[in-house]
Amino acid sequence: MAQAAERERRGRPHGAAAVLLVAVFVDALGSGLYMAVSVVFFTRYLHLGGGQVGVGLAVAGAVSLLSLVPIGMLADRAGPRRMLIVAHLARAALLTCYPFASAFPAFLCVIALLAVADRAASPLVQGLFGTAVAKEQRVRAMGRARSLQNLGLALGGLVAGAALVPDSDGVYVGIVYADSVSFVVAAALVARLRTTAAAALDGGRPLPWKRRFSVFRDRRFALLTGLNSVVSLHVTVLTAGVPLWVLAHDRLPRAAIAWTLVLNTVVVVLFQVRATRGIESAGDGGRALRRSGLLLAVGCGGLAVTGAVPTPFAVALLLGAVAFQAFAEMHQQAGAWAISYDLAPEDSRQVYLAFFGLGNAARNTYGPLVVTFLVVRQGAVGWLLLGALVLAAGTWSARAGLSSFPSPGAGSTGENAAPAAAPSAGPAVPPSAGPALAPSADPIPAPSATPVPAPHADPVPAPSADPAAAPHAPSSVPHVQGGIRGHRS
Repeated sequence: MAQAAERERRGRPHGAAAVLLVAVFVDALGSGLYMAVSVVFFTRYLHLGGGQVGVGLAVAGAVSLLSLVPIGMLADRAGPRRMLIVAHLARAALLTCYPFASAFPAFLCVIALLAVADRAASPLVQGLFGTAVAKEQRVRAMGRARSLQNLGLALGGLVAGAALVPDSDGVYVGIVYADSVSFVVAAALVARLRTTAAAALDGGRPLPWKRRFSVFRDRRFALLTGLNSVVSLHVTVLTAGVPLWVLAHDRLPRAAIAWTLVLNTVVVVLFQVRATRGIESAGDGGRALRRSGLLLAVGCGGLAVTGAVPTPFAVALLLGAVAFQAFAEMHQQAGAWAISYDLAPEDSRQVYLAFFGLGNAARNTYGPLVVTFLVVRQGAVGWLLLGALVLAAGTWSARAGLSSFPSPGAGSTGENAAPAAAPSAGPAVPPSAGPALAPSADPIPAPSATPVPAPHADPVPAPSADPAAAPHAPSSVPHVQGGIRGHRS
């Protein structure tokens, strides 16, 4: 027990957290294998046309986007562990069906269902980490998962790249089945999870329908979801903006595209955990988003200059800008985890995490359009405009992350916390209950809520009532307390 407590204090993974980290790595390793050969498999083995593959990917993206929040609601009821096991096993079964889906309707069905399971896995993993580790270690644990995820994707891609040399159908099918096996292993690991809060792993009581949809009325959470989506344009900068910029400038070597991807992966693997230090609350998360916006703006400024300097300086500036992009990515991820954990109520955490994931899904749709328009049409000025955009979004996020951020008629958490706190009126909730309410899902209403004047009106009885108040405080906490697909999200 003493050793476990020491590991917990130092943030070392152990127990359920360690098992979950291994599951994340196995998932990423298989996904890296599949990502490297998927398009080749579709066109060479299934003999699908490029247009059919494009339509399938578009339909899959739309279906997975629409299913994200409903799956989050179901996970709050059934539990994130059960739902993640189902998601992993569904991915494994669907991948085994791929070699037989040469007809376009069958391909469309398989790729859409696989996208639903893929998209659902990310918030489910985050929800499990929220239960498997202490509150102050959640963001750090997600940082470890992110580092292992990038490492697994990179190693899987390297193995698949070597396997593609023979260019045979047997290799393509073998890689797809290897990815399927990785999900079976990941599901088995998740099934072994045991924590002191086992009930939270397996869901809770059914919530009223109004409570289930409360996330749609939480204005502050919706605002931060949108701002985080804009700040996370660093993903599109790396995957679309930089390659297009290199291809448009003959003085930049084409190999630089691969160099930037390798650099980003190495930096994230090495420094993602460090980037989570001191980031726990929504306020910390907002400031991390501001830092991310500033770093990405500096990187965009560097990219804008690469087209006007000699090749050696241009390559150095390009790699330096991508290094800033990588650090922007790490701080954005840390901020996003802190915000989504801190503002999500315990009894509806999964639907909140799923809703927050909608911002990333939306970015995957509008991001390429925005970045392509700015970089291809506007050139160097476009990079500066993009930097200004993410800097403004990050600055706004820092303000929205503060508990004093105004949110008139704030949505779910403020409205739903009031009934839960009603039984323990004014003096019945002493200052000693303050720390328990610190991670509240939405601390905005606190300054204006009715129970606040009570401690001022009668500061003396509150401390003396602590023996009697202690049994009441925990009853209100569960109602108001706050509570990665493996590719770039």
